Amino acid sequence: MLRFHGFSVSDRRSAVLLASAKEHYERTGDPREALVGALAHSGRVIFAAAAVMVAVFFTFALSGPLPPKEMGVVLGVAVLLDAALVRLVLLPVLLRLTGRAAWHTPAWLDRVLPRISFSHG
Repeated sequence: MLRFHGFSVSDRRSAVLLASAKEHYERTGDPREALVGALAHSGRVIFAAAAVMVAVFFTFALSGPLPPKEMGVVLGVAVLLDAALVRLVLLPVLLRLTGRAAWHTPAWLDRVLPRISFSHG
């Protein structure tokens, strides 16, 4: 159960970062600029959301019975590692290494999918 909850929480933070990166990529056409803009625009939001969740989960460690204490500590550490290491380090590195290929859509899939723009400008 803890794995599913942790995945659900981390998936939302990934969506925020990737949507911001896609928005910047559509605006500039430069994958490096998209990555820098996404981290500058949404990195603080992702880390702040993770910090709030860590604080809430660590309050479970103050409860009486042992199972909620364990759950709080495990989920708090998992969210902290996910936000700091995976979302703010590994995902940007992967996007940087893949460059334009990260945003490439095959022609057959591009014809099937609807056009959705993330850019506001």
